[in-house]
Amino acid sequence: MDEDHRYDDEEEQGEALPPKVEELAQAPVPTALKGVRSCMRCGIIKTLDQFLEYGCENCPFLDMEGNHERCNLCTTAFFEGQVAVMDPGESWTAKWLRVDAYLPGVYAISITGQFASEIEEELENRGCRWRCRPVGSDPNTMP
Repeated sequence: MDEDHRYDDEEEQGEALPPKVEELAQAPVPTALKGVRSCMRCGIIKTLDQFLEYGCENCPFLDMEGNHERCNLCTTAFFEGQVAVMDPGESWTAKWLRVDAYLPGVYAISITGQFASEIEEELENRGCRWRCRPVGSDPNTMP
């Protein structure tokens, strides 16, 4: 690429970024490799501090932002695999994981854990599905 025509120069001159690039720049990604957790409903992976600071962008009704106890009830460190989803609506992996309606981010492939009964009831009343499985359950079934 010609040094006189760098991408940084375009941005400094006030030209807008393409919408997809702008959206991806806002995608929540883990800020550390240790201590990451997965939202038990949608599977997005972030650090506990990120869940405390921002909550879950896909599940704001879980009210995790600023609530340490709620973060512990709605996230888990017991998950397997990670996949970065950049364009959920177009990604076959996102469709397979059933996260194609969510925001771009890093998602767990499978999640082990169980919501407290009152949270499960709240999700059922909202008509929400969740991805976590109790220990020992069949991983091929979805609630």
